Amino acid sequence: MGGDVTGKTIVPVVQSPEGKYHLNFQGQEFQQVSEKELPSLEERVKNAGLYTYRISESEYEAVRSDPKKISALFDELMVERLNRWASLAEEHLRPLGVKCYWTGGNDDRQDIVDKIRGGDHFVNAEEKVLRLSDDHEMLSLGWSNPTPWKTPRECSDEELAAKLEPITKQVENPATCIFNLHAPPFDSSLDIAPKLDSTVDPPRPVISGGQQVLIPVGSTTVRDAIERMQPLLTLCGHIHETKNSMTIGRTMCINPGSEYPSGILRGVIVNLVKDKVLSFQLTSG
Repeated sequence: MGGDVTGKTIVPVVQSPEGKYHLNFQGQEFQQVSEKELPSLEERVKNAGLYTYRISESEYEAVRSDPKKISALFDELMVERLNRWASLAEEHLRPLGVKCYWTGGNDDRQDIVDKIRGGDHFVNAEEKVLRLSDDHEMLSLGWSNPTPWKTPRECSDEELAAKLEPITKQVENPATCIFNLHAPPFDSSLDIAPKLDSTVDPPRPVISGGQQVLIPVGSTTVRDAIERMQPLLTLCGHIHETKNSMTIGRTMCINPGSEYPSGILRGVIVNLVKDKVLSFQLTSG
């Protein structure tokens, strides 16, 4: 799991005194929802990467007017969701002998990431080099270079290099190593995104000739590390719009993209031998 694992929005599920519920999801108002109808609707919201929270009308008014209460609720829901994933991983992956390695991304607050329970089968790989098999190590870093959104875990490319350099020194054999880096390499076709005007809040796409202007927004630090060390494989994310693969020298680089607001989970299955990528398949579901 390559980062950006926490949601960005709470969808209040407000209960009227008569016992019915109402909520707003993706611009659509749902009114007079019954207790029986609610679970399937809540599942749709959760599958889109959002949080639901059942609350009475009186409580809703009290919470919405208090930024501290909203912030505390957000913290509670983020930690609860990720720790639930950790429990599910331990329950379902342990019998299979499979491990899920995960990191936060630039959108994920460090204090929230630090509160997630680890386990033998839900492993926080952040800023580590972990041995996946006799043949392969994996280096992971979930921070990104700067964005117009001023996210919690972004920094300058110079600072990113300072974070990445000591981790790369732990790699025993770069030729068989997997780089699991949230930020894609700069100007690689894995990092193409709309150019944004950050002089307004929120930033908005720059339009020229009636079309969005697209630019590379990846990390020069990541690109430099790949060119210098030539790992076997680089897995990245961060730029949700760009689902693509390419090579830098001998290194296969893949960004599976993301469509989480639509409830679609994108990923990639990569088949490896010791020093070769045999094949890969982009997945969605």
